[in-house]
Amino acid sequence: MADSEGMAWPGFRRVIQMVGRAVILRCPNCGGRPVLRDWFHLRERCPICGIALERGEENDYYIGGMLLNITLCFVIFAVGFWGVLIVTYPRVPWDALQYGLVAAMIILPILLYPISRVVWLAVDMAVRPRSEKDKDG
Repeated sequence: MADSEGMAWPGFRRVIQMVGRAVILRCPNCGGRPVLRDWFHLRERCPICGIALERGEENDYYIGGMLLNITLCFVIFAVGFWGVLIVTYPRVPWDALQYGLVAAMIILPILLYPISRVVWLAVDMAVRPRSEKDKDG
């Protein structure tokens, strides 16, 4: 593990494990659940290991999570558009494609919000591991 100004890299396998746990909405640190208080809010601490899930950062902490959310939605939009276009060519259902993808771009950010937020937390926990501030209850 290399340290540089309070940051560390725990190794690829550990990062994949943490992100995998986050994708299924579990604590990135221990895999405990539930980490969500409701669809739009995290619990303050993991009920199993007690690590702080709200890391006490400023309001702009989750901008990375929002960027991840927007990127995932765009990728799903692009794959959906090109997938339908390739599979149905030359009889592309333009109306269905137009309305379906617009509906998806309205619904997907809401559906992916908690996942992107917990994945962002996992990446942050991988780069900035548990501190004494996180351990204190």
